Amino acid sequence: MKNLNSILFAIIIVSFFACETAVREKPINEYYDVDGLIDKQSQLLTELQPTIEKSIEVDGKQETDTMEFDSIGWKNELEVFKLADINKPTLYDAYEATEEQTSEGKIWRYTTEKPSLGIEYLYLYFDSDSTVTKLEARYHENNALYVSERNFEINFKKSEDYSVLDSYKIYGRQKMAMKDEVIFSIESEVVE
Repeated sequence: MKNLNSILFAIIIVSFFACETAVREKPINEYYDVDGLIDKQSQLLTELQPTIEKSIEVDGKQETDTMEFDSIGWKNELEVFKLADINKPTLYDAYEATEEQTSEGKIWRYTTEKPSLGIEYLYLYFDSDSTVTKLEARYHENNALYVSERNFEINFKKSEDYSVLDSYKIYGRQKMAMKDEVIFSIESEVVE
């Protein structure tokens, strides 16, 4: 029985180190953690309790309103931006990552030649302190029922040592089978 426990222990240790090596071979964190960014923003905005002015336009008809959200409201409001997250094991090595230095800081660009992945591109802008100032992405979906394109843009302002959402925009189009194309935009800006 003692030998069996020793052998079992040895197998567990070898398996652990084998898994550890496999994880190191594929560093998925090369892609920016959009999910983490959105979760952090939801937390910050819940604490800060800002008022936003939100404008929705669908096929030329526009509606504007001022609103505030609680934690669930912010989570729901920002959830759509998680579509831009390419930091998934299934997308490992699917995007080319490039960095450009600018006078304001740097831009990280993630692009792909495979439109079937959903996210066509993800751009992140940073200031000279490496604080994120802007996120841009395009999501494209094409199937038998519809064609949908959504463009995302989030602008951040620096507050102390972190970035906090200042405005965001989603715009695009959707064409369902045997229906007219719908063009839409949603713009929100923190006003207080």
